[in-house]
Amino acid sequence: MLRSLLIILTFAIALPAYAQETCDYAGDNECDEERYGGQGYCDAGTDTSDCRQLASGIDDDSCEWANDGACDEMRYGGEGQCVDGSDATDCDMFGTSPEALERLLALVPANLRGQLGDDTCQYSGDGECDDVAFGGTVFCDAGTDATDCRAMALGGEDSCRWANDNECDEPGIGTENCTSGTDLTDCAAVAYLRNRTDACNTAFDGICNETSDGNGTCEPFSDTADCLGRSRPAGLENHFFGRDDRFLVDVTQAPWRSIGSLELQDGTCTGTLVGPSLVLTAAHCVTDTGDETLTPVRFSAGLSLGNSQGEANVVGAVFDPAYSPDTQPAGGGNGHDWALVILDRNLGDEVGYLDIHELTAANLSQIGRSGLLVNQAGYSWDTGDNMSGNQGCRIVESFEDNSILHECDTAQGDSGSPFLLNVDGIWQIVAVDSQFFSAENEKSPFAQANLAVDSRAFAAAVAQQQ
Repeated sequence: MLRSLLIILTFAIALPAYAQETCDYAGDNECDEERYGGQGYCDAGTDTSDCRQLASGIDDDSCEWANDGACDEMRYGGEGQCVDGSDATDCDMFGTSPEALERLLALVPANLRGQLGDDTCQYSGDGECDDVAFGGTVFCDAGTDATDCRAMALGGEDSCRWANDNECDEPGIGTENCTSGTDLTDCAAVAYLRNRTDACNTAFDGICNETSDGNGTCEPFSDTADCLGRSRPAGLENHFFGRDDRFLVDVTQAPWRSIGSLELQDGTCTGTLVGPSLVLTAAHCVTDTGDETLTPVRFSAGLSLGNSQGEANVVGAVFDPAYSPDTQPAGGGNGHDWALVILDRNLGDEVGYLDIHELTAANLSQIGRSGLLVNQAGYSWDTGDNMSGNQGCRIVESFEDNSILHECDTAQGDSGSPFLLNVDGIWQIVAVDSQFFSAENEKSPFAQANLAVDSRAFAAAVAQQQ
């Protein structure tokens, strides 16, 4: 008690003359202004001292009792010896502990607490609200995902450690570093896309087929581009460039039928047949650390609507021995994220396989002038089993480490997907998708771009394996 009193007195003495502390709850070390993630007990501008860290976006260890192994911030269920945002290290470890989460749930008003229920859903504790009653996904029954849905039930807040950093960090629409509903301000511009997909079989056809505005042939929230338009705000974790230009691909036709879904031990990637029994994909699809191989399970060529043009089991995988999961600065060594997957039969002889076109000096010059136009296709997370693609998107920059930046619309699941160039009437692979990449020069028109590994990195290896 004495410890808390001393902290409050210290803040009161140090308070600038212009600060407003007129709220009844001011000076208790808990930010109570709703705009900064508080419970709304204080009007805006009346709890200045308690909210000063959150208001400035600072999350540090400036509290006297930081790094003592105990989270002392009230927003995480601590006892309040530290003002919210000033005990970062301790609360990073403790903020998601069962004890802290239990305390946070105890602060929820009784009527909402009853509706939240318990955490018996198999997806509870993953940071994403899966109770549709609170704006979550449909993967949990009502009242079975209480902890993940707590903030959503309260209307959202800025209680996440990474709140107010100008980047949305919530699942599905951001980096997934914050629990659903805890990065309210940063996610405001993209929140309308929460839990929305383009998984409907008629997505991207220009006609809204959801029940609300169409004929109901699409499930709710599954025809986003057609129902809400293709414009996409900056900051959305899916990597669009102001507009979603994707389309659904006819997988019965070449070259698309050679592209397929690569089932991993945990998740999926995209791959492309580049030989009778050889599939090209990204290295991070077959290894987490670069030291071990996580052999995929199955490759399904031309998968769409639950059916494929052909399937084969995976019997092995190899990746660039120089690969590291650590992202380097642009041109600093990102060109190793490629791998070759070996199938148990010659599926490529049945559905066809694609050749590699190693980027030439003329291609690289074209990239440097105005960009190289390519096509791309893969299995984006938000299109379900349907392959989505891009036509006429650009490779905009190339580097000596055999990596490139592109502005094709890709998302999670597109990793390993091919970029195709028409060479004398034949579609050939010039790159594989790797990751989202933020360029260092923020003034560049391509300050944010998608990173891929180009064919200079893997052309020789593919030729050797064929």
